[in-house]
Amino acid sequence: MDGIQAFMNTNRMRISGRLEHLPRGYAIVTDAGDHWVLDDFEPDNDQIGEEVTAEGQIVGLDRLQVDWLGVLAE
Repeated sequence: MDGIQAFMNTNRMRISGRLEHLPRGYAIVTDAGDHWVLDDFEPDNDQIGEEVTAEGQIVGLDRLQVDWLGVLAE
């Protein structure tokens, strides 16, 4: 693995949890209680309160620049 690929992999994350609208913006709250704020992301209204998975780049201590977000199948 080259240095660029290793760097890219360390800044990417896939997160699952409940999508909520918090004072800091839309966020995923994991089962462990962690809050990941979704940077510059506007979900569909029917996704709020649902269990979702998102993948993207970490852009802050608890912020994720979302590449994609999907609702988990029941």
